[in-house]
Amino acid sequence: MSYVGRFAPSPTGPLHLGSIVTAVASFLHARQAGGEWLVRIEDIDPPREVPGAAADILRTLESLGLEWDRSVLYQSSRQDAYRETAERLLTAAGLAFRCDCSRSAIRAANDATFGRYLGTCRAKALTGPGAAIRVRVAEPSLIRFVDGVQGEQATRLDATTGDYIVLRRDGLPAYHLAVVLDDAAQGVTTIVRGVDLLDSTAAHVHLQGVLGAPTPVYWHVPIVVNAQGQKLSKQTGAAPVSAGDSGVAVRALELLGVNVPTELRAEPPRSLWQWAQTHWRIESLRDRRAVTEPRGE
Repeated sequence: MSYVGRFAPSPTGPLHLGSIVTAVASFLHARQAGGEWLVRIEDIDPPREVPGAAADILRTLESLGLEWDRSVLYQSSRQDAYRETAERLLTAAGLAFRCDCSRSAIRAANDATFGRYLGTCRAKALTGPGAAIRVRVAEPSLIRFVDGVQGEQATRLDATTGDYIVLRRDGLPAYHLAVVLDDAAQGVTTIVRGVDLLDSTAAHVHLQGVLGAPTPVYWHVPIVVNAQGQKLSKQTGAAPVSAGDSGVAVRALELLGVNVPTELRAEPPRSLWQWAQTHWRIESLRDRRAVTEPRGE
């Protein structure tokens, strides 16, 4: 298979319109390429997860005809793989180290608003539980890649993030590690996701290089924002999309820049996706970072 894409929601609540827009963009891009489209549930942060949310997400996707091509992968089933990889990085000379710095300590030591890690624990040789594992970022470390929507990207990872966490102090895997390992394990070639994750991509590309994993092609599509310019989320009061809400398909396509003809607006979602495969191009979103939800949503 020359194209493998994926949609990877976290089960922190039901899907909302912003989530659906990203899912539809990912789905259509995969279908246009004649490729596979996978669904992965990123359930590696139990304190933030909502009971039943994963099942609700899958029901909603099914009701909208967004059909995936393999069994759903749950990240909670791969904890051993994450821990083994993090520990292996520790044994490789100079690649990673243990860190017991708290977030407040990092903020206190750093006047940068993004909280760049300053390498405080690099030489401490910490052992035992209660310490995170960080990957060492060389200085300078310029990460370059071309995003299909947002264009050429160049990030000095050492100046923006610094050494980044792959295993948290509580023993849970960090997002960077889990997403890179799972994309490699599933053979993901192309990632279509929200532009709010663009800033994480430099760390992902760096870690792919450290682990010898391939780097997928990235397409970061605009996020959906409300009238106040806030990203749709549970925190900003985004309304959940319920299974069977056929009208959401039209709204999602229009936010992706497709003018759905009047005679098609009552069609079931599966029919709309088939029509959209020949009428939508992801390139129409180039250089856009946000789209505003319709009034009344």
